Amino acid sequence: MGEIRKDPIHNRWVIIADERKKRPHAFYRELEEVGDKRKCPFCEGKEKKTPPEIDSFRVRGKPDEPGWRIRVVQNKYPALNPLGLSPAGLSPKGKIKKIFDGLSYRYYGYGRHEVIIETPHHKKNLFNMDKEEISLIFSMYRKRYLYLKKDKNLKYILIFKNYGNIAGASLPHSHSQVIGLPLIPPEIEEELMAIKDSIKCPFCNSIQRAKDEERILERNKDFTVLAPYAPIAPYELVVYPLEHKPCFEEINDSEMDSLSEIIRDTFRRFNKLLENPPFNYFLHTSPTTPTAKIYKNYHWHIVIMPKLGLSAGFEMGSGIYINPVDPRKAVKELKEAIEHKEEVDE
Repeated sequence: MGEIRKDPIHNRWVIIADERKKRPHAFYRELEEVGDKRKCPFCEGKEKKTPPEIDSFRVRGKPDEPGWRIRVVQNKYPALNPLGLSPAGLSPKGKIKKIFDGLSYRYYGYGRHEVIIETPHHKKNLFNMDKEEISLIFSMYRKRYLYLKKDKNLKYILIFKNYGNIAGASLPHSHSQVIGLPLIPPEIEEELMAIKDSIKCPFCNSIQRAKDEERILERNKDFTVLAPYAPIAPYELVVYPLEHKPCFEEINDSEMDSLSEIIRDTFRRFNKLLENPPFNYFLHTSPTTPTAKIYKNYHWHIVIMPKLGLSAGFEMGSGIYINPVDPRKAVKELKEAIEHKEEVDE
């Protein structure tokens, strides 16, 4: 017998329907797409095929030349544009303002949209990267966040990754994206409201409840990975710092090492159990201008969602998700995928 669960933080319901896992073709299986390396604009040696480099970690060479380990460029087809300002959309102090047009609200399309090319190697990805390579990726996340945070017209910076066609990746070469917004997204507003309405941090409560209900996948000295109580996707996981902290960008080098280790281990488990699954992940952190006390009470985290199915008519018509994998069973299967820590460390 399944359950209908209310997410303790977000305003949504999830049907846990474990029997649906037995359906033919219950999970989407995507053949690994490697693409043609000769045509890939993200490979080393093809730097002129991307917009100009705006940041990088390098071992040699100048911008837009080989010798990089990670490159950052503007998105060639940006959702938002740093030139998207209009005097009509600015306050007297030069800040972006919300405009009421008689029916609803709008902003001019100002923002930032960057691509982080995570590796010069065409076939490298999170399923086969080592801890150092993953650490460089998250170090670049920190670096870009700290830079974009200086823009006072950005209220929120979202770092996310799409992997696989079904998950929205337009190119198979491993990359992440950064979008700076002039507003706080509804998903974050819901999380902030949950904090406001709770005596204790709802994220800390979620960690403790996951421990009590055996939904913890892994834990090290700084982080834990757990399956949420009401996951909207099969095998969905969340990575939390054990210490209550609102801002990802304040992560120190020791914590970065711990985070890279737990991300590496988690994706090796995914690969062992689900065989190179498409996925999305996104990093939720405090808004960029933590003037309100509520922002300081935030608890940053990373949500990882394997993309094993498509939302259909019921989900779109009701806003209720159907998940065919009970989160406790998901954790059990992922633990059994790699029985011994030594196998992960090889």
